[in-house]
Amino acid sequence: MEFLNKLEKTVFGWFKSVPDLPNEARKWLSENAWWIVVIGLILTVLSILGNLSNLSSLVSLMDSPAAAYFVSPAITTWNIITIIVSLFFLLLEAILLAFAIQPLKERQKKGWVLLFATWLLGIVALVVGAFLGLSVINFIISVLFGAVWVAVSGYFLFEIHGQFAHVERSRGVKKAK
Repeated sequence: MEFLNKLEKTVFGWFKSVPDLPNEARKWLSENAWWIVVIGLILTVLSILGNLSNLSSLVSLMDSPAAAYFVSPAITTWNIITIIVSLFFLLLEAILLAFAIQPLKERQKKGWVLLFATWLLGIVALVVGAFLGLSVINFIISVLFGAVWVAVSGYFLFEIHGQFAHVERSRGVKKAK
């Protein structure tokens, strides 16, 4: 956890020099982050289902004698490996997103930290996926588009950072008067 806090402070320093969103926009994003995360979770689950479908198709190809003439077993096996790695990262992201929803509703720091961990996991998944592409062009395109995704999502994530930093209320606990 200490490593995550140090990393948070380091990355926060990178985004300090970037112009801020208006206060109303930051407040709106922080209040509505939980349902944006729900949409992201739904899309992640759909991606998991799509990858499972692809995995099923590739596994069935490996047993087919007719496919031996059209599909290289090495390529099919490598595609299966990349799908399994992708599924691993997607499952971890789905779990983190699911656990972030309630704390984000209550605007707790824990919800933001879970989003930050999901963002970091997405960066690792991006780099691993770029290497697994086995193509220089694929690697360059993945890294370029991934860098744009990292910058934009990190910008919005750190714009709402202050909205969650000092909120201590939780469900069922009344505020002192």
